[in-house]
Amino acid sequence: MNFIVGKIQGSKATSLKGKATAFLRRTIHDNRGNDVIGTSFPVPLYTNARSRNYSYQPRVRCKTNAFETTQKLSLGISKSNGSLMKMSTMTAHKGEERSKQKRRCYQVFLSVGSNQGDSFLNIVKGIKLLCDPSFLTSSYRSTDFVRSSFLYLTKPMYVMDQALFWNGAVELDTDHHPTSLLHRLKLVEEYLGRNFEQIRNGPRPLDLDILLYYDRNSCDEQSRGSFSTSLTMETSDLVIPHCHLQEREFVLAPLIDIAGRGLIHPKVMIASTSIPEKFDCATLGDLLDNLIVSKANDDADEPSTKRLIPLPRGRFLLFDQTLIMGILNITPDSFSDGGKWTDSVDRAVARAMEMVDEGATIVDIGGESTRPGAAEICIEEQIERTIPVIEAIRKRSKEIILSIDTRHAYVVKAAVEAGADIVNDVSGGTHDPEMLSTVADLQVPIVLMHMRGNPESMQSLTNYDDQGGVVDGVIKALLERSEAAEEAGIPRWMQMLDPGIGFAKDMEGNLSLLKNYTNLRTKLGDFPLLLGTSRKGFIGKLSGEIEAEERDFGTVGSCVAALCLGMNGKENSFGCNILRVHNVKGSKQATVVMDAIIGAPS
Repeated sequence: MNFIVGKIQGSKATSLKGKATAFLRRTIHDNRGNDVIGTSFPVPLYTNARSRNYSYQPRVRCKTNAFETTQKLSLGISKSNGSLMKMSTMTAHKGEERSKQKRRCYQVFLSVGSNQGDSFLNIVKGIKLLCDPSFLTSSYRSTDFVRSSFLYLTKPMYVMDQALFWNGAVELDTDHHPTSLLHRLKLVEEYLGRNFEQIRNGPRPLDLDILLYYDRNSCDEQSRGSFSTSLTMETSDLVIPHCHLQEREFVLAPLIDIAGRGLIHPKVMIASTSIPEKFDCATLGDLLDNLIVSKANDDADEPSTKRLIPLPRGRFLLFDQTLIMGILNITPDSFSDGGKWTDSVDRAVARAMEMVDEGATIVDIGGESTRPGAAEICIEEQIERTIPVIEAIRKRSKEIILSIDTRHAYVVKAAVEAGADIVNDVSGGTHDPEMLSTVADLQVPIVLMHMRGNPESMQSLTNYDDQGGVVDGVIKALLERSEAAEEAGIPRWMQMLDPGIGFAKDMEGNLSLLKNYTNLRTKLGDFPLLLGTSRKGFIGKLSGEIEAEERDFGTVGSCVAALCLGMNGKENSFGCNILRVHNVKGSKQATVVMDAIIGAPS
């Protein structure tokens, strides 16, 4: 069987014992307006890395109970209130009132990592303890969690005989000065089991490092909240900025997730691209691009960094190649394979196992057709169709990754209890008001797809002129759905996005989204993307192929073209891609070749 599924490793490739943990509960509170961190350099902090033109990036201010603990995770400490901030050029609006809420003295970026025990749980626990006023109160000063990066899997450095690391980054607002925060970080690490007497770069349940520090107290009243001063310091115990920041992809990548490619490093300079013998301030994007180029040129052995998404039962989804999601419709009326797998649970299970053997990473099981014009069916019917199949597959294999394709929260709950790992909602959580909160409570990843209306009405809603075109309209809507998911308690590392090819899109809209996949990926913040073009009507119109089952070659062409246009673009991207297809074998063969060509030396 050729499926990609990981298990969190302990000190010697052991498996994760715990389950998913505590997530963020968010509600929009106010707006930070044109709030951009400043620097001690006499230039704006954020730049457009390609054009070298300076541009400010506004942010949206949110408020939350920083990490609400579920019944499955009891830390024995009380909740702490914190504030969350999400930067999104699609949701921030010029002219909105600046937040009048008092902010902390410092803005801090930390790296987080773990490779012992339950790495995912250790990271979440560590962040919560850091921000919780009831944990070691004598060392506490007001600290609010702001936001987190995606999660990454990285090979160890320096000491190679140890497990893979989980890495990420977080942003905090705090009243701790640097040495005070360092002291609290070490207390949290020790509390969670780190032994400082062991080898320095050896296995550790939690590693918290200060990367960047910004002092808001240095601003005058007029500029307060718009600029702050980058702190630099060098002692025997602490160096700010972190001395190895620019050397490590597994630090730069998650830091860019939350700080952006345009954040200027407080100290590092690079050669100007336009004026000989002149040096410019280096952005994080510059540093990551240079690091990737140097690794390619020098065949450096600095570990590569791969994105991952946590799954139930101690597993994770690893984006080390283009992943295939095989479609298994337990429906009588789906446009391509309706009725093929409805008469026997055994036949449906056999098809699922066959798709896994052919290269599917995920099997997507659906009990309701969402083809254009399809009517909604009752929840009970969906459950009767899908749950016996999920249960039967789980009896055959505990490792196969299963997703449930549904718009209904009650179906999600039944499916996850039966063994499903991922939720695939074509409505992006808009159809059922209980969907997002249910997924948050179940602690499983979700695919948020773009759609307007419902299957019966969506093809009358294909005009995006008021949104600036279909690409910008889809980007804006998906960012709003991602924000809604975070507010409901689904963090960034548990989300995947889908532009919804064929759903409220006409021929021109579908082709525009596929052609502009780079723009889509960049403006969505490099989220993992799911692409579903398989056998759809626009392929039939282009090829003249009436029968849906005869459109597999066109499907492969649409997917490969879009991914090649959107894999790297003009900025380095992690290119986390999932293709949802009927013909797994052909799609897998095509993407293996595509990935090899893209990854070949220049």
